[in-house]
Amino acid sequence: MVEVRMSTESISKNKSLITLDKDMLQRFKPYITINTLCKGNFVFQASTPKKCFYIVLKGRVKLFRVSEIGREITQWFCFPGEIFGLAESPETNQHSIFAQCCEPCEVIAIPLNQFNNFIQSSPDVALKIIEQLSVRLKIVGDTLLDFTSDDVKTRLVKLLKRLNKRFGVTHNDGVIINIVLTHKEISDMIGACRQSVTTALGELKAEGNISLIDNRFFIPSVEKFEKLGTMP
Repeated sequence: MVEVRMSTESISKNKSLITLDKDMLQRFKPYITINTLCKGNFVFQASTPKKCFYIVLKGRVKLFRVSEIGREITQWFCFPGEIFGLAESPETNQHSIFAQCCEPCEVIAIPLNQFNNFIQSSPDVALKIIEQLSVRLKIVGDTLLDFTSDDVKTRLVKLLKRLNKRFGVTHNDGVIINIVLTHKEISDMIGACRQSVTTALGELKAEGNISLIDNRFFIPSVEKFEKLGTMP
């Protein structure tokens, strides 16, 4: 029997999740595969056939594209309870993006034909998926607007605000963004070079707007931070 456990805390913090109930697991049980993957392993790569729909059980999966000049462009990070493998173009049977594990992961894979059959008889699940993908689309649209109108520091501030809404955990009088991101991952998310990100982070630290606790960003005053990067 397939047994699936996900962190209650991570699920309750993330407002854009589709979660599995017992009935859904029972109906999918014959088709579910749980893959245990190491850091750096690919769940799938661009140009490979689309065969499955995926749900993260443990760890963090990065979804990204590679530009014509070889630059990696991060589109999304999936955390426990989040789905992926559905948002690509239906016009092709091949993946157009890469899905790579940022740390050791456990990922459920469900064959697309079985999932499609299930969706047809389960409109409530279909609505949850639409809601999650709509949230992602809005965030991607906001990020594209930031690319064209903001400097690196402002883009960084807006990214940290978005991450705080998804992963912020109260700590003392402030908030810890409870994920670990490298400077390269941040630079890929905001369309900047790593050196510029390092400089902008240094400025925010010097101003007292952020610090690091266990390699995670700590925002001592959310009220003050929310005022950054906005029009006076």
